[in-house]
Amino acid sequence: MRAVVTGGAGFIGSRLAASLLSAGYEVVVVDDLSSGSISNIPSGARFLSLNVNDGELPALLADMRPHLVYHLAEQADVSRSLFDPSADMTTNVIGTLRVLEGCRLASAKIILASTAAVFGKAGQRILDENTPESPVSSYGLSKRTAERYATWYWRMHGVPYTILRFANVYGPGQRARGDGGVVAVFLERMARGLPLVIHGKGNQVRDFVHVDDVVRACVNAASRAACETIHIGTGEAWSINAVAGELAKLHDAPLDIRHGDARPADVARSVFMPDKAARMLGWIPSIRFVDGLRSTYQSVFNRSDKDEDQAQP
Repeated sequence: MRAVVTGGAGFIGSRLAASLLSAGYEVVVVDDLSSGSISNIPSGARFLSLNVNDGELPALLADMRPHLVYHLAEQADVSRSLFDPSADMTTNVIGTLRVLEGCRLASAKIILASTAAVFGKAGQRILDENTPESPVSSYGLSKRTAERYATWYWRMHGVPYTILRFANVYGPGQRARGDGGVVAVFLERMARGLPLVIHGKGNQVRDFVHVDDVVRACVNAASRAACETIHIGTGEAWSINAVAGELAKLHDAPLDIRHGDARPADVARSVFMPDKAARMLGWIPSIRFVDGLRSTYQSVFNRSDKDEDQAQP
């Protein structure tokens, strides 16, 4: 079995590529290294340096004849999308069309990574797959458009798909820029001795899902949930203030926590219902946020539970 992972040099994609290799897949990583790193690509994976928007991609995928294409490459910087929406369109829409055309030529299934940003300010306490989408950011709009093209390619060309909408992914190795979420941003600032800046009052609520759980969901989707859209989240609600509070408990020194201006595209609440993932993928989140946050903190500060135990009086 051959699998292509676009964005396979990135935070999620590189871990997915490694997991697929361990499962016996032949893996090809497609990445232009604009945000990923070649050092992330696991040994044993073939690497193709290419932007997904490149017109050569469909023919290259046809030549590779993969069984699966995991499409994780994207423009995920929401701040950038506010002043450069064309970047979202180019990568997230046209790039997805290139991948879909390649899947059509290769008779491959696409597993498309999407996002909670497609919902915008939906206003529901918990978001399921039937919640109406209403994106407020250019990024969310481009990802919703990519989803629609995936379903269109199924109807018109019979290209099978599974759309996986990720909640807020976090974990060791995530960078604070690009697709980095608040956990990565906070940890980088802590490592540099800078104050944590919370946008607005900090009551914004998010669903944090560990990267290892996300990778497991992606692998499970290889042979399941054909032509389905599925939420990959925990169903647990954490405010940004609470995240900062948990990090303060883990840190040796007092944290300087400040509040700045609210961001115009920030949604008040975004929490996923994971029930469909359990039914369709046999997947449930296995890493509690407090545990995953601790291990992520330790990866930054080179600490272990043993070190903490020895530090106790």
